[in-house]
Amino acid sequence: MKTFTQSLLTALLLSTATLAATASTIPAPSTTAPVTTGSYKVAVFPSATPSKLNVFVERTPGQKMTVSLKSADGALLDKQFINRKQGNFHFQFDLTDLSDGAYQVEVAAGTDVTTYPVTIATKPVQTPSRTITLN
Repeated sequence: MKTFTQSLLTALLLSTATLAATASTIPAPSTTAPVTTGSYKVAVFPSATPSKLNVFVERTPGQKMTVSLKSADGALLDKQFINRKQGNFHFQFDLTDLSDGAYQVEVAAGTDVTTYPVTIATKPVQTPSRTITLN
């Protein structure tokens, strides 16, 4: 648990520092803290790599899990299956091909279901402007 917390904190700090760099499309940072349920702990946050979304899950093996990426209307866009024997895991959703808008990540293990809202927004490109003055 201590290792998971340290890894999560390190990842959050790194993603915050690199999100300041220019990127064409990034998921908006989630303001929700990691969620703890009876069967797992999960954290969802933007990656340092543009257009990637990290999912960290800490759990004890024994139950199948699914992590789904859905559109705002509930349409399934991507799904990761985690078998019963696998313990802690980390993976990324690639959001490159998705348009700007609202999405959700749903983590489910048995009756424990957690939903995270995700917003994708493209930063507008700013062109530098120069002014010339004569004295």
